Amino acid sequence: MNLAVITKLVPDTEARLSLAGDKVDLSDVEMVINPFDEYGLEEALKIKDADESVKVYALMVGPESARKQVVNCLALGADEAIVVDDEAIDGANPLAVAEVLAAELKKLDPVLVFAGKQGVDYDWGLTAVAVAQKLNWPHVGVVKQFTPDFAAKTFTAVTESDEGDLAFSGSLPAVITAEKGLNTPRYASLKGIMKAKKKPFAVHKLADAGVGAAAVGADRAKVEEVQATHPPAREPGRIIQGEEIADRVCELVRVLREEAKVL
Repeated sequence: MNLAVITKLVPDTEARLSLAGDKVDLSDVEMVINPFDEYGLEEALKIKDADESVKVYALMVGPESARKQVVNCLALGADEAIVVDDEAIDGANPLAVAEVLAAELKKLDPVLVFAGKQGVDYDWGLTAVAVAQKLNWPHVGVVKQFTPDFAAKTFTAVTESDEGDLAFSGSLPAVITAEKGLNTPRYASLKGIMKAKKKPFAVHKLADAGVGAAAVGADRAKVEEVQATHPPAREPGRIIQGEEIADRVCELVRVLREEAKVL
């Protein structure tokens, strides 16, 4: 039984981003596996821990230079990794990326596909949903509890909404996008790191996925990134002066009411 985990390369959430002209410059930024994808990977690995016949694939559309980060998925317990790296994909939007991922997934024939609920770079949360649509599979997003029944080919999933928890059931195969709290991602062991060096790692081109270059890339993008700017500088704070604390409190209340108009 095959499981697949969609991963994405994103800037480290602690990195300080700079601009080159009107675009974000990532040349000196440390890139990492999308943190939400780690919860999807852990959920797949939990299933593998309970059944040795399960095979877990880590799948990414991204640069071959992501090998180090993707190999960490193998060190954690994934069995094989596939990175689709092709210049024709440059500038692709989530729908085009989903086209490539869906083509690769059809070949892997997984019973479950996991991913994070969104990437922490653009926060769109579109790719995995589009993959489910292209495969015509059920999808449940922002999942915080998940229980599969492989014998019955069904699953149950719980998500959180403003009104409370929502429980869903569906049939397998399916695409599940993970919320923080679904599980606690594990750390790679020294044994896992050593074993990862011998596990299969494939770099595919679009032709390997069976997707034509005309179907992806910047020319097919539905949304164009026009400009990136830094947020406006924050105005300096104001210190309320006064001899007595009571005088300062009164002045603060006056400023909040008459100038800031928040009271």
